[in-house]
Amino acid sequence: MELPQIIYITAVFIYLFFFLLFLRYFSWMNYSFKYYWSKRRPLSLLELKRLAKEKNKKLPMFSILVPAREEAEVIGQTIENLAKLNYPHNLLEIIVITDEKELEKGVPITTQQVVEQKIDEFKKRKNAPILKHVTVPYDFDGFYQGLRLGKPVPSTKGRALNYGLSFIDKNSDICGFYDAESHPEKDVLLYIASQWLSSNRKNLIWQGPVFQVRNFFYLSPITKIASLYQALAHEWYMPVLMRQLPFVGGTNLFIESKLLKEIGGFDYNALTEDLEIGVRAYLEKDAWPEYFPYVSTEQTPETYKSFFRQRLRWASGHIQVIEKFRKADCYDIKKKNTIIKNLLLKGEIEWALYQLAVLIPVAVLILSLKGLVKPIFLPTPLAWTLKSFVFIYFGFTYYLYLKYLRFMKIRSKLNVFLALFELLFLPIAGFLLPLPYTSALILRAMNKQPKVWVKTPRTQEVADLSIKNI
Repeated sequence: MELPQIIYITAVFIYLFFFLLFLRYFSWMNYSFKYYWSKRRPLSLLELKRLAKEKNKKLPMFSILVPAREEAEVIGQTIENLAKLNYPHNLLEIIVITDEKELEKGVPITTQQVVEQKIDEFKKRKNAPILKHVTVPYDFDGFYQGLRLGKPVPSTKGRALNYGLSFIDKNSDICGFYDAESHPEKDVLLYIASQWLSSNRKNLIWQGPVFQVRNFFYLSPITKIASLYQALAHEWYMPVLMRQLPFVGGTNLFIESKLLKEIGGFDYNALTEDLEIGVRAYLEKDAWPEYFPYVSTEQTPETYKSFFRQRLRWASGHIQVIEKFRKADCYDIKKKNTIIKNLLLKGEIEWALYQLAVLIPVAVLILSLKGLVKPIFLPTPLAWTLKSFVFIYFGFTYYLYLKYLRFMKIRSKLNVFLALFELLFLPIAGFLLPLPYTSALILRAMNKQPKVWVKTPRTQEVADLSIKNI
């Protein structure tokens, strides 16, 4: 067999291999539904009180922390959504953490002003949770219960959260974390409380799915497709992933307050402070996060440029976490090596694999134009099967669009219709979406990786969206 034919046969086998990888979605679906989504039913408040009495425990108090730097456009709706959570309001406090540096920018409306206005409104309501507002000083050093240095310190999400942790109620049992544009489901606290009351374990962490599709109709075609597959990954794949990694995602996240204090809060220098704290909590306290089937909707970056920067930070943070714990010699070596191995497998190795997948068609096309690929006869059923894959990929993407449509903030019927055509960008998206992760690997090899935490821009929201139950 000639070399051009060998290249063609190799390309066919690789194409089949990646289709088999695609089919894993359906095994993930089966697992996630069997062990989580089919069992999602929170106790009512009355049932929760009975459970607490049976376990001889009190109902847990929740502290919800929301870091919000330059979030005036979305923070008002987020506060309102958090205030509607179905839980006794005397056992719930919402702490919005703003940044003093925002006040120096001279914007017409600051996040601080919006939060203070909400505090005034809450004081006039008969049944409202406690709403606190704390502002991180420009010179706060970033450590949990840290100091003021008298000089500016770079702002990061971990730094803001560490500052906010000092202001949680002394009776707080569980800290919840949401981004400034998060809209969680109303019964999420009832579910977490029931899990806390039922468990006999210590050092509990729960991570739920985040569907970044709420601003879907404001997105570019490429980021539209990214948002659909991100939501699917959180619904079907994350329960499987969390069997191998102590993965936490930083929002729709709950951690026992005592555990947070014992491990010293977040690493304020980490680009992905959420992944870092999940790994550290396991290595230090044997805390392994549990997946829970209650959704929070959020936003995907509007443009591909913003998406690229966000994912580049995530990927660079993933690499940063591996390097940090690889160098650490204060942890059990077996536990540490197992986590590092799984981080590499679910990080760098998978990124390289997916980038290879999207480069295969391009490489075959170029080689064909140069006469270096020579198609050979394939059995007719196999040939038609290979051709049908493209319809399966497109059909699955349209299925996801319809599946997550109810979580999207609708702009108009025209937008809903036009999105059907924008999803035809799937082949281009397939090539572009892995690029931030590949870029992170290349930049790290050149020692030019991002080293500064960069805030993700938001899409303006002016109306409320109530999540419908799945």
